[in-house]
Amino acid sequence: MAQSDGRGVTRVESHSTGALLDPSTRPTWRSSLVAAVIASLVFVFLIWQVVVRGPFIAWDWQFHYYVDANMPEGWKKVFLDIVATITGERLSTVPMLFGTAFYVGRKQGGPGKFWDVATRRPMLAVLSGLVTIFVIGYSTKFGLGRTGPHHNMDVLHAGGQAFPSGHASNTFFTGFFILCMLYSQSGLHPNVSRLRKLIPMVAVVVVIAGALMSWLDYHWLSDIPAGWLLGFIACMVALSVLRAPHHKRESEPAS
Repeated sequence: MAQSDGRGVTRVESHSTGALLDPSTRPTWRSSLVAAVIASLVFVFLIWQVVVRGPFIAWDWQFHYYVDANMPEGWKKVFLDIVATITGERLSTVPMLFGTAFYVGRKQGGPGKFWDVATRRPMLAVLSGLVTIFVIGYSTKFGLGRTGPHHNMDVLHAGGQAFPSGHASNTFFTGFFILCMLYSQSGLHPNVSRLRKLIPMVAVVVVIAGALMSWLDYHWLSDIPAGWLLGFIACMVALSVLRAPHHKRESEPAS
């Protein structure tokens, strides 16, 4: 709930404690953008590690040998494939993201025509995150061309798309940004306490989904944290859009 302190400054009430959060203490779009830039530099470092065969990928072959010898079969394999698909495939994550964004945008801005709701801040934030994953992810995938472990070779520029894991980035961005749209200080129901309680639950899903992609031998072990990092970058870019200040239209009367 937003309240004014009488000086033209709007503060946000925390539903968990009832305390008013001053704008000067709330995260801004600049902090999200700085986090995205720092994470991008780390991502570049991981790419360099793949190119030079650095310590970051040292455990890839050992883990591949282990999972190859202990690969689940039958109904277990089918079940794990379904879980991996639901948690990481764009056919399931993109509808969840846009569905939540449309709901939040309609609740925050009121009812309106479809295009009006579709161009509100939550929808634009989700779109910016997905574009970030697409541009950075596929530029890296096609630029490196790393083959997957199921080929039994780790070769660059060979037409592969292993690094980074798109499933891992999709799951990370979907889970955590839905939480941001619902419960962050820029979300529909700002509630820091609930946000903190739900983050570990989403983190468990993200870890399981990423682990499955490596356990089922679809990705090298190092592809997974790289995918999570890309999902984090997308989340920070989307948060920057979500947190950006709203500018009043010229036609609106000054308050």
